[in-house]
Amino acid sequence: MERLEIWGRHYAPASTWDELTRAQFAGIIEVLYGPEQFWPARLRLLSIVSGAPLEHFLELPKFQVEQLYSLTDFIFSKEHYLTRQLVPELRVPAPKPLRMLGPGDSLQGVLFGEFIFADTYFCQYAMRKSAVAFDHFLAALYRPLRAGKPIGPGHPEWTGDARERFNEHNVGYYAGFMHQVPDVDRLSILTWYRGCRQQLAVEFPQVFDVATEAASGSRQQSADWGRVLRLLSGGAFGPLEQTAGQHLRTILSEMNDRAKAARQTKR
Repeated sequence: MERLEIWGRHYAPASTWDELTRAQFAGIIEVLYGPEQFWPARLRLLSIVSGAPLEHFLELPKFQVEQLYSLTDFIFSKEHYLTRQLVPELRVPAPKPLRMLGPGDSLQGVLFGEFIFADTYFCQYAMRKSAVAFDHFLAALYRPLRAGKPIGPGHPEWTGDARERFNEHNVGYYAGFMHQVPDVDRLSILTWYRGCRQQLAVEFPQVFDVATEAASGSRQQSADWGRVLRLLSGGAFGPLEQTAGQHLRTILSEMNDRAKAARQTKR
């Protein structure tokens, strides 16, 4: 974090997405996607990121305030992305109150089969801006608490994920209620998932190359994770269903190693 002093008061502005609080994150989403207001967006973002009241900046010389705008550069940088989970649960009011839990930081707890569904719907939304696709995307990642007595770290049956096990047949059912999720939460989750996806692409570049490679060797806009699943099933991870049940990073790591080895063999 940075350090900032204004009129004798000290502040610690966030310098990355992952240093933001949920309130700060929601405020940034409102500035980026909400209606324009009287005060410049950069000034409002500076107030949110720093935690300093807007009035404090209005009392400073304009040139000094504009020099401080650099504190908000990470918001617009492609090198900085959000992976910290700031919307860990959703409250869906109808048909009866539902508490839907999401994955952890950096998609912690996500299985490969679950990721296939979520990312497919994410890509459909990215290409077509389909609200229905986005509702299915949310339903693939956010699920109710596991049935029975709640368990946590230290319990012999704790798996690191409090959500009920992923069931592809329930995605459509829960998607029917996701239109009730507030826009600020929808945009927040979209920003977070993009960051997590970007992190995966950086960590496992060979996998994303394989997933987006079309039959002709050209590139397609969305990833064909079903093809990746079929390529991996029957090997070290067993049948297709068992492969889908493996943790996401386990599969991506194995696939990345295979792709590297295949490229080295061709040389």
